[in-house]
Amino acid sequence: MPLQVSTESPSAIAQSLESSSSQPSFLVVYASHVNGRSWCGDCREAEPLVDAKFADRTEVVKVIYAGQQDEWRKTENPWKQAPFSVTNLPTIIKVTGNKWERLVEEDVYNQKKLDAFVGPKTKQEQQHL
Repeated sequence: MPLQVSTESPSAIAQSLESSSSQPSFLVVYASHVNGRSWCGDCREAEPLVDAKFADRTEVVKVIYAGQQDEWRKTENPWKQAPFSVTNLPTIIKVTGNKWERLVEEDVYNQKKLDAFVGPKTKQEQQHL
């Protein structure tokens, strides 16, 4: 399932992530774009790998943009608050039932860590090897 950029409120996203208990749900948190490009170098590095990883999967995957640099740096940024508790960008949050896990910053664009966090390769991913 291709990644979908969400414009839902943080509370609606949290509720949506927690409502899918049979399989994990994911939230990808990136820095916002300026002139079509993320201001965050780690986000730019991660985006193609994350897009490819989730392209043929069935899990719920939402993408949000945490803001421009000045918005992101504010302590009241909603993505820094519980239950998201994002400290660095990019971050992938995996919610299984009521368990929240995070893959953060350079670990997001480390293919081995990304694969381990998201789960086993799908049949289609394995065919491309």
